[in-house]
Amino acid sequence: MSFEHVLVISGCLVKNGVQFTVFNVYAPCDSTSQQVVWNNLSSRLQMLSDMNVCLCGDFNAVRCMEERRSVGGVARYGWCATYNNFIEDNFLVDLPLRGRNFTWFRGDGNSMSRIYMFLLSDRWCLTWPNCFQMALSRGVSDHCPLELSVDVENWGPRPLQMLKCWALTPGYKSFVCNK
Repeated sequence: MSFEHVLVISGCLVKNGVQFTVFNVYAPCDSTSQQVVWNNLSSRLQMLSDMNVCLCGDFNAVRCMEERRSVGGVARYGWCATYNNFIEDNFLVDLPLRGRNFTWFRGDGNSMSRIYMFLLSDRWCLTWPNCFQMALSRGVSDHCPLELSVDVENWGPRPLQMLKCWALTPGYKSFVCNK
């Protein structure tokens, strides 16, 4: 399902039958339009009380002054209150961010914000109590990918990819066996 600035996915995990709903949010920048999004989300979240719910994406808002640094322009910290009210009124959990403090960086390297995040329902946190969110390296983009981990097990680095033609290389089999 979708509505203005939000895509919604609901499903059931095949492995254990746990139901979940994920809201992917791309909020507008102006406070009036943001309030409309918060209200629409709130009405839908009320219908999903006591469910595994995750809101994620670009909220274009910060919760406190420490989540934004800027060298120019007037900071709009008055918007923090409405965003915080939305989070608190819907009993959402904002997990601490690991990896880095900010998720968006302007090209000048001086302006940065934490506008991307995962907001989780209490039920989600009870179902997956070891969740954490990690801001990954941004590479060439001004946005940091954000990862939500719900599994305690760390299987280590991803397996190596192999091309079948490598097996035709002389000494390949003995090299693999020795390693």
